[in-house]
Amino acid sequence: MANISLIFAILFSFSSTIFAAQPAPSADEIARRAVDNAGGGPAWEKARYFAFTFNVVRDGKVTASFPQQLDRMTGNYRVSGLKPNGQPYEAIVNIGSKTVRGTVGGKPVTERAQLEELYELAYRRFINDMNWLLMPLELFYNGVHRAYEGERTDSCGHTWDVVKLTFDAGLGMAPGEVYYMWINRDTGLVDEWDIKVAKSDQAPIQLMFHDYRRVAGLLLSLQREVKGKNQTMRFDELRILPEVPKGAFE
Repeated sequence: MANISLIFAILFSFSSTIFAAQPAPSADEIARRAVDNAGGGPAWEKARYFAFTFNVVRDGKVTASFPQQLDRMTGNYRVSGLKPNGQPYEAIVNIGSKTVRGTVGGKPVTERAQLEELYELAYRRFINDMNWLLMPLELFYNGVHRAYEGERTDSCGHTWDVVKLTFDAGLGMAPGEVYYMWINRDTGLVDEWDIKVAKSDQAPIQLMFHDYRRVAGLLLSLQREVKGKNQTMRFDELRILPEVPKGAFE
């Protein structure tokens, strides 16, 4: 009888362990998995030079195009495209020192006010396009705060862990914005990125991540769909190199 009681006690203890509620995963654990799956280790350390063209596509047509280059180590950054008024521009800036040189309408910019405007154009593209390309590799940047928002499921049995991102003052171009990263529990990849605009009653903007490709060891989504807007953003002709090509910022 004693042996039977002991066996019962062991089985009861074991079954209780099996069926005990598991603690919710932490935001950092989920975010770290996403970073690791994107190649945020040795591949990220070697990734110095980025070059791509950021294309905005509406109704099947490219409506805006911005070729860009970045030296991640020095902060040198080059971008060209059209200003809101349709004038072509090209800017070569250093994000750290805020130096700038370039052209508008094919003519060199020399006046201080025009140089400041040119820097702002370039900086906005840098913040927007580089952040979008490199998400989720920047989930652990200084000033980024992570919080677990729970899981989401669909009728097909897919499950996502949602991580809420907030930022210290001074980061980014839109103070107070909140991001929600939907990280696929099966793959560890970001499938969706919701942007909640500060001081707005509008529903979050939903960005769907498509076309994952591995470039120089980094696994990145090269196409982002704005859900319900018939609009996509593409990162075309992406190159990632360990060294900067000669003349890239001349």
